[in-house]
Amino acid sequence: MDGWARFYDKALPGSSISGSSAHLIGLGLVGFLAFFYNLNHSFLEGSEGLYADITREMVRSHQFLQLRYQGAAYFNKPPLFFWLLALSTSLFGENEVAFRLPGAIFSFGTMALTYALGLILFSRTAAFWAALVVATSHVFLWYGPRVLFDSALTFFITLALLGWVQASLRRASPWWYLLSFLAMALGAMMKELHGFALPALLIIAHAVIQRDFRMIRQPIFWIGLLTSLALVTAYAWMLASGFQGHFQIGAGLQSMFSPSNLKAYIGNRPIYWYLAVMWFDFFPWCALIPSSLVLMFARRPLRNYPAELFVLLWVLGFFLVFSLAQAKREPYLIPIVPGLGLMIGYFFEKVFSPSEERAWATPLLKLTLGSLAVAYILAMLVGPSLLQRKWHIPATVLPVEFVVVVLSICAILLYALARSQTRRALVTLGVLAVTLVVGVVQFVVPAIDQAASPRQMVAEVTSLTTHAPGPVLLYAPGWPRNEDAVFYLKQEPTVQGVNSEEALVKAVSEGGTVMVVTEEQHLRRLKQRTDLSIDLLREFQQPKQKNLLLLSIRRQ
Repeated sequence: MDGWARFYDKALPGSSISGSSAHLIGLGLVGFLAFFYNLNHSFLEGSEGLYADITREMVRSHQFLQLRYQGAAYFNKPPLFFWLLALSTSLFGENEVAFRLPGAIFSFGTMALTYALGLILFSRTAAFWAALVVATSHVFLWYGPRVLFDSALTFFITLALLGWVQASLRRASPWWYLLSFLAMALGAMMKELHGFALPALLIIAHAVIQRDFRMIRQPIFWIGLLTSLALVTAYAWMLASGFQGHFQIGAGLQSMFSPSNLKAYIGNRPIYWYLAVMWFDFFPWCALIPSSLVLMFARRPLRNYPAELFVLLWVLGFFLVFSLAQAKREPYLIPIVPGLGLMIGYFFEKVFSPSEERAWATPLLKLTLGSLAVAYILAMLVGPSLLQRKWHIPATVLPVEFVVVVLSICAILLYALARSQTRRALVTLGVLAVTLVVGVVQFVVPAIDQAASPRQMVAEVTSLTTHAPGPVLLYAPGWPRNEDAVFYLKQEPTVQGVNSEEALVKAVSEGGTVMVVTEEQHLRRLKQRTDLSIDLLREFQQPKQKNLLLLSIRRQ
């Protein structure tokens, strides 16, 4: 109980209750806008339709330990996240909001945990800005509320680290170790063993550098460790054998460091790929990464600053591990964001202290923030045309009034930098970050939903096939390119799925002329047959070459 008491004493000191309340209200509004607004738009990332389809099949078949997709067993991810999706859809129906609700809740929860960590490690100022970074960083804003595993994984990693900080760094009740290890176990059950390994490696590295091993003398530490290992082992044991590789340390290390796979480090996504994309994924807070790192490394020796060392290991350690992994995707960077938020929040704390504002009005900070202002200006002027090229949305996606407001804020930022008003510049950066949230959720996502929606495309398909003379078939054998569209097509009662070429030919023989919805790679194969006559009726344009084709097929 003394740990909780210290936590609340620090969170809500008597002289700053109103300030804390304002922080919480502001963060709550931004978090709601970032993670819960517009959840009903159609699926945009291929994995959303994939995971929704797997959940639907799991619920209908009542096979909660065996996952299937397109008639084949699916072992790419453990089933815990699918169970959460099934619970959500059972409560709220099979719709986009229900499928996205777990991701939105985990994202908001991570923001709250980051705020708590900022209070525990540094100050209320650092906590506020750290949580704001989580809510407004591009990678978290775009991928957090999706039907993806990464926001849930990040929540449990952050919870595990919060428990360890309370027990080890702040010497609160050792029962926090139990919470930490249970969160690690849930992270591993959610998305493979690295949900346990990532926080464990950070904890071990911190203990070694600090030469502090008092935690291993705590009985509850070993109780928590053994309990979490037993939980993960029991979970892996009850699953089908195809899932076992997710929980084998040797297999994971071999897949990452095997010499036969080193060519992946110089392929399409080489070992330095994250270093190139992080400036976009951590936008707009990437502008503060250089200065924040300089501040962290200035605390020498780092052994004397355990909180700063912890945050630095979180950011740089996770980034190194993710860079060494062969599989690289932008959502995989999400677990770094809470640590990045704490690092940037710490920078805000130092700049906002009475004696240090001028000390951090450095040329480096002016250069990065000035570059950010220019990037925002370019985004307002040429960004819509880039979005139009990628997502087929109108070039007028951003209203003139919104563009004028953002450009005015950029002008304020440049003025503050010219006058070396560091605090004003940083607050202006926070305002720009909130405008990013508004622009994405209020204008960009709805425009994409209107122009490139798989749900709307399927509605067009069904309207065109309403008076079809024969059956309408969905021919998408194996793993389709457009998993989102396939999910919506399977919802249509008038569309029948066929998963093999032989079944398609049989349906054509029995039905005479049939209408078929398929993808380009399957059309190329069908054209090689001499016994079928194929007419292309309509091609439905989709981003990333995920077009669908409506065909009329009959016997030759």
